Amino acid sequence: MTAEVVQFHPGTVGEGFRFDADDVLEAAKGQGFITLAVMGETEDGDIWISGNANAGETLVLMERAKRVVVFGGDE
Repeated sequence: MTAEVVQFHPGTVGEGFRFDADDVLEAAKGQGFITLAVMGETEDGDIWISGNANAGETLVLMERAKRVVVFGGDE
C-alpha cells in the first residue's frame, strides 16, 4: 500500500470542513518522521497529544508548524 502525500494549503477548504482523521493518520504512516506530534480535539472538547519526542522538541516542532500554517510555504 502506498500513500499519497498532499501539501497542506491553509484556507483551501470551507470553514467547518474536516478530512477524515483515520485517512490523515493512515497517510502519515511510513513517512520517515524523525520527530512526530499528533494532536487533536475530541468531541467532548478534550485536547489529545501524543508524540515520539520530549516536550521541548515537540514544542519547537509545533512552533515551526505554526509558522507554516500562518505564513504558508516552507519555514
